[in-house]
Amino acid sequence: MVAPQISFLTPYWSGAEMMRIHLASLRRFYPEAPILVSKRGQDAAEMAAYRRDYGVRYWVEDCGYTTAYLRLLQRCQTRLACVLDHDTVLLSPIDALVARVADGRAGLVGIEERIRLPRQMTRDAWPGLDGWLRFAPGCTASNFLIFDWQAFASRWGLRGIFGTPQPGARHFDFDYGIGQRLEAHHYLKPFHAPRYGLGNLLKDGDTPVLWHQWYGSYRTRLGAVTSEAALQAIAEAGEQAFLSEYPNLDLSGVSPAWGPDADASVPPAATPGLVSRARQEIGYSLRALAARVVVGLER
Repeated sequence: MVAPQISFLTPYWSGAEMMRIHLASLRRFYPEAPILVSKRGQDAAEMAAYRRDYGVRYWVEDCGYTTAYLRLLQRCQTRLACVLDHDTVLLSPIDALVARVADGRAGLVGIEERIRLPRQMTRDAWPGLDGWLRFAPGCTASNFLIFDWQAFASRWGLRGIFGTPQPGARHFDFDYGIGQRLEAHHYLKPFHAPRYGLGNLLKDGDTPVLWHQWYGSYRTRLGAVTSEAALQAIAEAGEQAFLSEYPNLDLSGVSPAWGPDADASVPPAATPGLVSRARQEIGYSLRALAARVVVGLER
């Protein structure tokens, strides 16, 4: 059991049903590992229930994802960190993946930022993006990421998570610095399961490792963004289907989120869509600025 050397870190916005499954899946395989949660908002009663039921350590703090991520890393006291979104569900033990990092065979384990949507969703949800949900080859983000936090912090500190922005990236890419500084990436492979909308099944070879229900915080992230109405509808429908059928999931007929009909070698569209431009030009700048205030608290 690898639990004593790793902590699970989860920034959390909204979606209590998915959050409870997320925590239960971690405790299923790692009953003793530290689970640290930063909750955005005023939901102290909900978080107290998670502490009672799952033994989490939590902080209710009104901050964005980037700042929550940095604060959780500051609080992490184990050698290894596994950062994951609240809309992820662990499907099997990750001991073998943790061992890759612990013994130096991999600098990190994660998901490469080359993920395309199923074709049938592209036209409605992301017109103009040629189907790309994420595109930053060679980079990883914090949806699911295992790395040696103590070694990283001793060399680069919190500032090290800020990477070089990638042309055409479909993400704020504040945390790309981890992958850019660490070598020997070991990637899980993403697969589509159409029954659950935007969700991805993540496999290590033939082994299902993780479920990621994209935009599980659609209530707070997408609720007021009218230009993403189609995306919100798909995210909500997929999550409701997942919640109603878990743990008896129908993962038949999965297809790669890259491959013959979604070639990962194809470059992203030359002109980003409106949402992507807004994120790159406004959202990233503001979040990075706020996060650097947290970084400034380093000792």
